[in-house]
Amino acid sequence: MTNSKIRTMLVYGATGKAGRLVVERALGQGWAVTAFVRNPDKLSEALRSKIAIVKGDLCDAGAVKAAVQACRPNAIIDASSAIPFGHAKGQPANNANRGLLTQATVDALEADGRLADCVLLIVGGQLLPEPGGTINSWSIAAMAWVLRAFIARKAWRDAERVVRWCFEGTPSAFRFVYARMGQMVEAPSRGTLCAEATLDNIQRGSVSYVDVAEALVKLASDEERRWERKALFFNYD
Repeated sequence: MTNSKIRTMLVYGATGKAGRLVVERALGQGWAVTAFVRNPDKLSEALRSKIAIVKGDLCDAGAVKAAVQACRPNAIIDASSAIPFGHAKGQPANNANRGLLTQATVDALEADGRLADCVLLIVGGQLLPEPGGTINSWSIAAMAWVLRAFIARKAWRDAERVVRWCFEGTPSAFRFVYARMGQMVEAPSRGTLCAEATLDNIQRGSVSYVDVAEALVKLASDEERRWERKALFFNYD
């Protein structure tokens, strides 16, 4: 008999550093986890034995919709690479189409009447304030200007369009959080990452992957829903 109280989580980007740790943390906190991945072999055998796996590409809207509808998740964590403009400090470029991925997720939830039953946590958007927001760090603002003006104009416009659509174009019942992190690094835990809802970019330094995973799973479990439809910055105390 299925335990209806078991929470189900769908993880995009589960083979990446942050995604794998999210899967491990979620399992440890009692979630039933489904991983949507292109290459299941990148997951350890031990991990594969504990989760459901859906093989698919994050650029395939049909595959994303099918995964969401089959899994019927209570939470979805999009931990696909948050570096959409190219390689940076050893992190791979994001091969996912964030707009397509998010639209497909919303369409699947809406078709099943589950927009209010599932929260989507999106990792990324560090350089893209939500509508009405600003960047209050001159160095980050300068980096954003260079990317927007010279290096990745189309990718930047596409990313801006996704952020604006989430905040202004999606149905009000759609539950989402933009979880923004500093540079993620492989390091031991440095403590608890605290969420701050703000219109300004106020990230301070790097964050450990293990702490990012812990913060995301904790956020997915937030029954008070106080952070939804907000862009959050995560910093250490």
